Amino acid sequence: MQKTQRKVIYYVAMTVDHYIAHEDETINGFAMEAHHITDYITSLQDYDTVLMGRRTYEWGYQFGIQPGQPVPTYNHMMQYVFSQSMSDYQHEQLHIIKDDPADFVRGLKVEEGGTIYLCGGGRLAGYLLENCLVDELILKVNPVIFGEGISVWSGLKRTIELSLLDSKVYNNGVIFLHYQVNDLTG
Repeated sequence: MQKTQRKVIYYVAMTVDHYIAHEDETINGFAMEAHHITDYITSLQDYDTVLMGRRTYEWGYQFGIQPGQPVPTYNHMMQYVFSQSMSDYQHEQLHIIKDDPADFVRGLKVEEGGTIYLCGGGRLAGYLLENCLVDELILKVNPVIFGEGISVWSGLKRTIELSLLDSKVYNNGVIFLHYQVNDLTG
């Protein structure tokens, strides 16, 4: 009997024009208080592992996250931050990964555990999508256009077919789109 691989789900807020933040890493314009936020917080219980890039992790410093400490919102998850430049912190729940993200995630997917939350950022998401390591996308499309900013999946060079699993429109105009990634062959 073949062991089932863990799923990686990229769950991300974005603009209509596919940005996760302005160039200065601010998110002014995103709807921050509404039912979709409550749904997001509730959904975090579905994951036991979170992946993020250095810029995503360090973005939390403005909200009180201390360098080397896990993100409190993800306190029930094992947290991995991909960075070549960050210090190797000594915390049992937070690990800095300097290895190739694709190699690391391939190994993680075959380990025992639950669903893996890909929190961001755009470069990491693009790289993992390019390497066929993302199983599902959950996009919270905010009713705003930035015109320029940080792409939701930087560096992606190939076409990836998706199947819609679920959708929901919130009263504030945020649209929730949940897709399965069909092309995991590379």
